Amino acid sequence: MRQIIDAPIPGSTAVSLIDTFRRRYPFTFDAFQNEAISHIAAGSSVIVSAPTGAGKTLIAEFAIFKALAESKRVAYTTPIKALSNQKYADFCRQFGEAQVGILTGDVQVNPQAPVLVMTTEILRNMFYLAPPDNLGCVVLDECHYMGDEGRGTVWEEIIINCPQDVPLVALSATVSNLHDIAAWIAEVHRPIVPIHHPVRPVPLQYFLVDPSGVILSVAGIGKRASTMFEPGEHVRRHRRRRGPDANKLIQQLQARRWLPAIYFIFSRAGCEAALQRFLREGSSLIDAHRQREVEEAIAHTLQDYPSITPDSELHRLIFEGLRRGVGIHHAGIIAALKRLTEVLFERGLVQVVFATETMSLGIHMPAKSVVIENLRKRTDVGFRTLTVGELTQMAGRAGRRGIDPQGTCLVAVDHREALDDALRLIRGKPEPIESRFRIGYSSAALLVQSLPDPQAIRTTIERSFGQFQNRQRIKALQRERATLLRQLDTIDGAQPPCCALSDFMTYQEKRALLEAELQRLRAAQRPHGRRKRGATAAWDALYQETRRRVKAMTQELSRIPCHRCPYRQRREARLERSKPVREALAHRTRLLEYLQDNYWDQFLRVVRILERFGYLKAGVLSPEGRLIASLRHDNELLVARVLFSGIFDGLNPAELVALLSCLSEEARESEPRHAWLFLREHPHLQQRLEAMGRLAEELLDVQRAHQVTLPISLHIGYLAAAYRWASGETDWTRLVQEAYGGHEGDMIRAFSA
Repeated sequence: MRQIIDAPIPGSTAVSLIDTFRRRYPFTFDAFQNEAISHIAAGSSVIVSAPTGAGKTLIAEFAIFKALAESKRVAYTTPIKALSNQKYADFCRQFGEAQVGILTGDVQVNPQAPVLVMTTEILRNMFYLAPPDNLGCVVLDECHYMGDEGRGTVWEEIIINCPQDVPLVALSATVSNLHDIAAWIAEVHRPIVPIHHPVRPVPLQYFLVDPSGVILSVAGIGKRASTMFEPGEHVRRHRRRRGPDANKLIQQLQARRWLPAIYFIFSRAGCEAALQRFLREGSSLIDAHRQREVEEAIAHTLQDYPSITPDSELHRLIFEGLRRGVGIHHAGIIAALKRLTEVLFERGLVQVVFATETMSLGIHMPAKSVVIENLRKRTDVGFRTLTVGELTQMAGRAGRRGIDPQGTCLVAVDHREALDDALRLIRGKPEPIESRFRIGYSSAALLVQSLPDPQAIRTTIERSFGQFQNRQRIKALQRERATLLRQLDTIDGAQPPCCALSDFMTYQEKRALLEAELQRLRAAQRPHGRRKRGATAAWDALYQETRRRVKAMTQELSRIPCHRCPYRQRREARLERSKPVREALAHRTRLLEYLQDNYWDQFLRVVRILERFGYLKAGVLSPEGRLIASLRHDNELLVARVLFSGIFDGLNPAELVALLSCLSEEARESEPRHAWLFLREHPHLQQRLEAMGRLAEELLDVQRAHQVTLPISLHIGYLAAAYRWASGETDWTRLVQEAYGGHEGDMIRAFSA
């Protein structure tokens, strides 16, 4: 394993560069920032783990400053488009618009700029196809996202494929296995300096809020915890679980001077409903002067983005809320309006934002307090409790450096189990990042296409963080296995002085077989009551056959010396004592076999499916296989099957776009009834969609047979809107309302993908 680096001391040129950079800022840098900057100046890679709001972005800004000074380029990646948009705006102000570009699924501005801000998937795709030239540094913002279930594999692919002469600057929230991640990066990319800074710049105090809205300090909760939810077991069991009234809680925050606040709600509909309730029942949080500033900002946004229709239902809600100092922020809102909310919040013109979890991901919206409405959130496989890291990430938005003496996080708890969860999460340590590396059809096809032989492919796969963690687990399992073997030797070494242990175990196996036959014999005994003659004869035959087997096995068993051995009971006791050890040993042996070849086996299963459809023959990709290799899409196998099936033959452009929209990765479908009504009017498209569905079912059957669980899906929610849009309809708001029924931002994102 390559060592984690002890970086060289910066030379005089680097020191001069650092001094020049420091003069750009009116404050003194923290020790961890100075350490990271010194290593970057010396040409080293760094991975920095620090709490939200600690100042990690300053480190990235120095990496950009250094690259520009050396006439190099920087790729700055973020996990979400909203954060990319914000960083683009920030860097344009700092380094000049001519120096900065942005690449996301929605936006492409100045793509040849020396500083390129992009979502992580964009850079991953570049490394597979055509890496940016003259690259001086790659910045991975929110690097802890490597542990994300759906997208974490992208971070690993970037690190594995990044040119080794390009330093990495990885910025992460606090994680517990920083040094493991650094050791892996040093192994697969280049030496890297891990820097851990656990101290928040602004202290954070946690409070709990009970269903009646009472605010209790976690530090002083004490015995109160046992009586918070005491109104009788029957009442608790049947009472509808609900959190405190948001409007009343906001009044308390205002009275305590804990505004501005971010109010996290884990659903878009929940955010919108909370704003609607506030508009019905709440009072404005800003005065008339600030309301005029908000009106000006809204007018400027509508002028800059004439495609925004102010009279759509969602947009009216957003603007009315902003005029009263309250906003909403979620992925279904178009980027321009999310950015408007962010800017107004930064300026103090919005005092409360109802937001989904995406706002916790690095978007610069520091607040005085944070409210977390619920500790459970919906995932693709149901509801689960937040992790310590997720809670910490959201709570980290509270406390503005240089403004607030402390930040405040309020966690709503609506029943005793939630209280226990809250205390456990608040007092817990961040979880380690676990690899989410996976082999999909596109990555498998790319590996076959770009590498010369199976051994080279296997070597590349085994460079993943997942396999690195597997190797660590293998070492631990090998130690456990050695301990179990010693325990087994101790037990076996005390066996009585008679036959060999293997002979006695053979005898025990025969006894177990005899016991099974005896059970069958009891089951085959003639049942009571009258039976039909044929049934009675069958029972008699079964009974007699079983009796013959039992008699023969009993005679065979009696001839084995162990059957008459005086040590038999002692030997059985020893064997019973060793049984859990043998089972544990067998379990660890199976786990070792699985971990050693897990990712390679994944690759082989995916390859067999590609071969099954003729997309890969003798190590050479067919045209369909080359298409799959070029796609960066979770649905890539179905896309290839559909495109080469003839299903689209004879369609006009609008019909083609409509059916293509069903292959979108974006699964949100607010009103599928629009699609069903559309299909009723276009039966020939319904027939083609049904053919696509049959292909999807076939692929799912093949995947099940090969033990592969990659996404295969069709989504009809955009069907009608895509058809009308491709037919030339220009009234976007009407199109969203009448043909889609969901959030405009979702549709923009899907159509831009």
